[in-house]
Amino acid sequence: MAGPVRDILAEIEAGYGRLTPKLRRIADYVRAEPESFIRLTSREICAALDTSEPTLIRFCKDFGYSGLAEFRIDLALALAGASGGEPRFIEPVVQDRRTINLESKRRIARAAAPLIAGDRAILIDNGSTVELLAALLDKADPLTVMTTDLNVAQTLMGHGRHDVMLTGGRIRPNARSLTGRLVEASLAGMRFDSFIMGATSLDPVNGLSTFREDEAHQTRAMTQVAERVIVLADRSKFMKPSLHRICTWEEIDVLVTDLDPDDPVAATLADLGVQLVFAQDKEAAA
Repeated sequence: MAGPVRDILAEIEAGYGRLTPKLRRIADYVRAEPESFIRLTSREICAALDTSEPTLIRFCKDFGYSGLAEFRIDLALALAGASGGEPRFIEPVVQDRRTINLESKRRIARAAAPLIAGDRAILIDNGSTVELLAALLDKADPLTVMTTDLNVAQTLMGHGRHDVMLTGGRIRPNARSLTGRLVEASLAGMRFDSFIMGATSLDPVNGLSTFREDEAHQTRAMTQVAERVIVLADRSKFMKPSLHRICTWEEIDVLVTDLDPDDPVAATLADLGVQLVFAQDKEAAA
C-alpha cells in the first residue's frame, strides 16, 4: 500500500542510542552532510568515514532498508518533505533510482508493452522503467519513436526495426538524457499516438512532480503532443513530494503500476478517470 514518506532523520535521532560507535559515525555524517551522503559513491563515503561498505550497508539495514540506494532515495524525499524548517531538494543519483524495485519495474514494463500495440508513433520519457520497456519492443511492429533518453534510443536502434529520433537538448551525462528548451523546440509540429512517461513523485491529490525544474517543464510539454499519456510507476513513487509539478491526473490517461488493486490510492485515481493497469506478481495474482 502507498504510504507517507518516512522521516528517516527522526528515526535516526530516535535510534541513535542503540547504534554501535561505527554506525553512530555514519549517522552523524548523514545528519551533518546529507547532500554528500546522497550523491557520493559508497566507496567515497567509506573513505570519508574510514569505514567499510559492509558496515555502511549494515547501517541502512538497521533502519529497515535493503541497501544504500533505497535508504538514500527515502532520505532525499524526507528532506524534500520536511515539515520543520526549510525543505531541501537534493536529487537522488540516477544509479540509485535504477537499482531500487527492479523486479517491480520489470513487471510494469511487461504490462505496458501491449498498450502500444497498434500505435505508429510514440514519445518516450527518460528513466529506468521506460528503458526496460524499450528492451521489450524487439518484436513489436515497426514504430517511429522520439525520446529524450540516450539508453532508450540505443536499445531501440539495436532492435533494427524502429525509426528512432532524439529530441534536441543538452546532455545530462549522469542521467544519459537530454534536457533544456531545445527539447520543447523539437516537439513543435509533432503529434504522437502515445507518450510513455516515467515518474519521480506521484500524489493522488497534487498530481505528478519531479526534483528538477527543467525536467518538469519539458515533461509537461511532452504530455501536450500525444493523444494518450501512459505513466509507468512503481508503488514507491506514491505519496512522495517533489518540488516541481509536471501535471495533474486529469492529463493522464493510463497508469501502469504495481499497486494492489484494492489500494485506496488506486480507487482515488480511478475516480479521477485514470485507467489503471495492475502489474502484479504472477504468483500473487494466482
